[in-house]
Amino acid sequence: MTPKPVRRITGTQGSSLEPMSSQLVIYNSFSKQKEAFEPLQPGKVSMYICGLTVNYLMHVGHARCYVFWDAVDRYLRYLGFDVKHVSNITDISVDDNILKRLSETGESFQRLVTRHTQDYIEDRRRLGIADPYIYSIATQHIHEMIELIQQLLDQDHAYIADDGVYFRLSTYSKYGQLSGVNLVKLKTGASGRITEDEYDKEAVGDFALWKHASQGEPYWHSPWGPGRPGWHIECSAMSMKYLGETIDISGGGEDNIFPHHENSIAQSEAVTGKPYVRFWMHVRHLMLNGERMSKSTGNFITARDAVMKYSAAVVRLSLLSTHYRKQMDFTEKLLETAEGKIRQLQHAVAALKFFATNKTPPQPKDDMLSKAIRNIDAQFRIAMNDDFNTALAITQTLRFIESLHHHVDEYNLVGSKLARKGLSILRNIGMVIFGDLYEKEIAPLQDSVTHQLVEFILAERERLRQERDFSRADVLRKMLKKSGFEVIDTPNGPIWWRTALPQ
Repeated sequence: MTPKPVRRITGTQGSSLEPMSSQLVIYNSFSKQKEAFEPLQPGKVSMYICGLTVNYLMHVGHARCYVFWDAVDRYLRYLGFDVKHVSNITDISVDDNILKRLSETGESFQRLVTRHTQDYIEDRRRLGIADPYIYSIATQHIHEMIELIQQLLDQDHAYIADDGVYFRLSTYSKYGQLSGVNLVKLKTGASGRITEDEYDKEAVGDFALWKHASQGEPYWHSPWGPGRPGWHIECSAMSMKYLGETIDISGGGEDNIFPHHENSIAQSEAVTGKPYVRFWMHVRHLMLNGERMSKSTGNFITARDAVMKYSAAVVRLSLLSTHYRKQMDFTEKLLETAEGKIRQLQHAVAALKFFATNKTPPQPKDDMLSKAIRNIDAQFRIAMNDDFNTALAITQTLRFIESLHHHVDEYNLVGSKLARKGLSILRNIGMVIFGDLYEKEIAPLQDSVTHQLVEFILAERERLRQERDFSRADVLRKMLKKSGFEVIDTPNGPIWWRTALPQ
């Protein structure tokens, strides 16, 4: 099948353009402009995302990428697409970072990568990130990598050297279109993270597809001797196996652009003669204290520690509060702001649940709120259709919540049917923004015992208030707050919800 051409959105290159609300447009890192998104197969989207190198715990900079890709996956499904999302896990000892960690910890290769693979998956789930259709683990696809390398050799795109097999860059004339790197100016050393990931020699360098193992290092057997695959070949081999020769969407962090994605394009298109990826997307770096978050410099916070300190919902909302193509600084102020936004959302959900379950008849002013509910659905789509603008989508959702609060404060009642509609809209939006955390931290279901206990305490508090014993009533309210329950008094009775942020 010949890949469909993409439709450009004309205008100033890289500028923010107003999209049609019914049309998703994506900024393509390859073309450096926004393009109307249409998948290769109608109704189906193939997506391959670079995952973690499992030599340590995931930090918040990594989390920004994976939270964003989860929102992309969920929004595509929100639009009705059938998404096939594959994400790799780099657990091959070829990676210098893994080899370094082995020397530091004294662990076996298998134990180190197994432990951190489990950590990675657990930390993703802590942030409400859904598992992809397939976790493609590198060490389980050595056979596919060897087959692809052999095809490149057969087509003269690769050659055998004393220390392994290399891709012949001179056979691919389009090299550098993604990154802008000039092939003529490249220096040798472009062999991937195996030995030299920096271009620090004087001549044009070909990158490694297979490297012979050094003494004492883990290895796999191949037609070229014991060794290990190059960093770049794994993504080409695994994406082709599960998604075919051309992918709709692929990407990762901006540091993947060169050399990883540039090399992946070269080897993939050289062997197939077809476009490798139709839409490339890249997430900007996360900053900490004004500097790039990085394990190599020690300037990082693990995602696990951040979730324990601030809560998963706060971390996730913070990471989506800036457009993915803009740099952001992970600060206390950012997290405090996110915490306040979450409380607003929890309050709104609790209010709508209260009216939805109390069989309130339609109210004269419900038409105003009904218009706001219809509007937020449209505004959310407009924001997300403009290159997955999660920051604007969150802002529009908070504006709706403010209008809901004003409506409840002024009119006291909301019809049950309209309240249920509002809950449904908020859930659809919340599942994109918060993922699996929406039903855990924003709108959790209460078990019957907890519900009855809180209702009993609130009934006792109301009795004390009626008797004007406000001191003892306040003690009950503080007790609930300390246990993680927020209470808001209204003319129709108290509204309460359980927050993930107990005091």
